[in-house]
Amino acid sequence: MREKWGLTILSQGVRILRANIPRLVAGGQNGLSPFFAPPSNLRRWRRIACLLALTTVFICAQSFEVASVKLNTVAMANTLTRLPGGERFRATNFPLLWLIGEAYHVPNRQITGLPEAMGRECYDIEAKADHPVNREQMMAMLRTLLEDRFKLVVRREMKEIKAYALTVAKGGPKMEENRDGAELYMDRIGRSKWGFHNMPMTLLANVLSSWAGDTVVDQTGLTGNYDFTLEVQMESNGPGVREGREPAPDPAAPSVFTAVQEQIGLRLESRKGPVEMLVIDHIQRLSGN
Repeated sequence: MREKWGLTILSQGVRILRANIPRLVAGGQNGLSPFFAPPSNLRRWRRIACLLALTTVFICAQSFEVASVKLNTVAMANTLTRLPGGERFRATNFPLLWLIGEAYHVPNRQITGLPEAMGRECYDIEAKADHPVNREQMMAMLRTLLEDRFKLVVRREMKEIKAYALTVAKGGPKMEENRDGAELYMDRIGRSKWGFHNMPMTLLANVLSSWAGDTVVDQTGLTGNYDFTLEVQMESNGPGVREGREPAPDPAAPSVFTAVQEQIGLRLESRKGPVEMLVIDHIQRLSGN
């Protein structure tokens, strides 16, 4: 709501300015200032000034006070978190594709237009807001940061596709809502067993997409972050297994569809329908720090 409110202010300010620029130019050519105009015009200019001031406040409120973004060159675990206190955001060795998906609340497979090489790049981000914010506000700040450092330009469009909908199963979810606010991570703790900590459903949908081999759309309606484990037989093995660095999954482990329903109280349902896609119209290599 706050974002829509700010965009409305911005659009109104631009519209009014466009309508009054000819008058302003004419006044300047005649040696007049809008502040020496008749009272009715003074009200008009006060309104413009107010709109622009509110727009400036809105834009500032959607930005981190300080932020560092660096390409990660050291192999380490992927972590993403909003640190306790609600002011600091940290991502370590996090793929750019996943950062965009989390910032815009879109599963990875619903993002198009990102060059393949850039999608594989991982980044470290340390950022701080000037006041405590909630998760949605922090993701708005992350969007602003990505748009600034990567010159990112996106748009949304609807596309008819076949996908799995991630929904809540009968009986409700069987996951513990995270309470410690520690870093988000997933860790392999057995041949086919994975531990998830502080995991939002949007990121879980991304993980399940790779395991199920198709797009997974989060339709759970769950807005919190959760701690849980999953023992699952994945549809495809990751590079660690293919390269012999990790053990092969247990063939006796349940399928991703069975595991999700029985172990964490969610369901994967095959559906076909309109899905919102995030289209990247422009992006460039990291600029600045």
